[in-house]
Amino acid sequence: MPDVISLEAERDRRTGPDAEFRTVDQFGRPMFTFLADFEHDGSTFSIRFFAYDFDDAERRIASMRGGLTLAGQIYSEIDG
Repeated sequence: MPDVISLEAERDRRTGPDAEFRTVDQFGRPMFTFLADFEHDGSTFSIRFFAYDFDDAERRIASMRGGLTLAGQIYSEIDG
C-alpha cells in the first residue's frame, strides 16, 4: 500500500511558493503569484498576477476594477 501524504503538512513544511510562482521586482524585493476570478456571460475566468503580499494583491485588484484596459492579444511567448 502506498504511503499517504498529508497535503496540509507538506504545505506547512514549505518556506514559500514553488520557484515558478515567485519573482523579484527591480529592487530585488520578492513578489508572488496571485489568482483573481471574475465572471462573464455565466462563466468564471481567472487572471494571474504578481503582488508583494495579500494586502498588495487586494490593492491591485481594486486598481484593476477601476482601470483595467485591453492591451492586445498574445500570440506566443519566447523563453529567455
